[in-house]
Amino acid sequence: MYNRNFEQAPEHIVTNGKAAFGTYSGVSPIIDIRGMRAPYAGIPLPSLLSRVRIKSTLNYVFSLEDYIGMTEFYDFKAFGLGQLIFWNKQTGVKYVYHTFMANPRRFVPNNTSKARCASYNKNRHIKISWGRNHKHTAFMFRVKGDKARPFAEGFCMAMMNDKNHTDAMFVNPSPASSRCSATWFNSMSIRGKIELNGQSAQDSNGLAAMIINRCYYKFRSRAKFCVGLGTVKGRDIIFHLKTSNMDAANADSYNENILTVDGQQTALPPVYITHPFGKSDTWIIQDTEGMVDLTFSPLSKDDRTINIIAIRRTSTTIYGTFEGTLLTKEGEKLSFKGVRGIMNSSKLRM
Repeated sequence: MYNRNFEQAPEHIVTNGKAAFGTYSGVSPIIDIRGMRAPYAGIPLPSLLSRVRIKSTLNYVFSLEDYIGMTEFYDFKAFGLGQLIFWNKQTGVKYVYHTFMANPRRFVPNNTSKARCASYNKNRHIKISWGRNHKHTAFMFRVKGDKARPFAEGFCMAMMNDKNHTDAMFVNPSPASSRCSATWFNSMSIRGKIELNGQSAQDSNGLAAMIINRCYYKFRSRAKFCVGLGTVKGRDIIFHLKTSNMDAANADSYNENILTVDGQQTALPPVYITHPFGKSDTWIIQDTEGMVDLTFSPLSKDDRTINIIAIRRTSTTIYGTFEGTLLTKEGEKLSFKGVRGIMNSSKLRM
């Protein structure tokens, strides 16, 4: 059976122009991939030029009793983009809010000990923060409504001493060893609520995952990822599966796919994510090792295209349910149906 061990996270990801590729339990103090030697075609470009190609993303996926959703932050150096999207689990109604950020202090941070990523726009206040000294991760938002969307505010709080809290870091060639991609995966139990138009709501428990990635991007990149969060036979499961055109050439040894069961981590093999009947129909997520065999049934989706100067990004974010099986590192088979989650497919041209 496929097996990929977790090692202790290094102090520095890049040292003397080389990255410490591997799968790690825990996370380095700083997610910094600058300093790779000749990352593009072996040409020793000035570090200033190669650093411009490093882009960062932060995804925070949450599931409470009544709502499920995702917050995205994209760091393009000169500016940033943010999006909050969530669905009512009972009615399926979708709520989407976007923001543009032009102040460098609002971009995706690389400090894993204490930091925050936020949009301070008075109409789109969205913030994610974490602090290991106070052992917490917090997500909050306050977004103004309009004719199409209600005023909404909410928060999610997670404590790092909870059983579902895990940290994992994946440092992968992208696709070869001259370039690298570093991902911090953080799973957690949360307690929070969402209120619409000032109507009070009770706090509820749920699950969440935060994924931060830094990578030397191509001029044209594409990626698909999914996050599932739910309870199977009284056990909390969270999984993250991703595939992109920047994956390592040796994806069996280097990828960022992971499953947590009550806080116990299992590194999963590379997967294929396809939608043979269209994005609005059933998706198929499978591997070649027999550890991942899932289908994803969309319930609601949001399409978004952004054109800013020379950058074009198209993305589809879908809310739906997973059905199928996953295997843990001990060989335990988890079979489930109706686990809720988010699927995302995106293309970026720079």
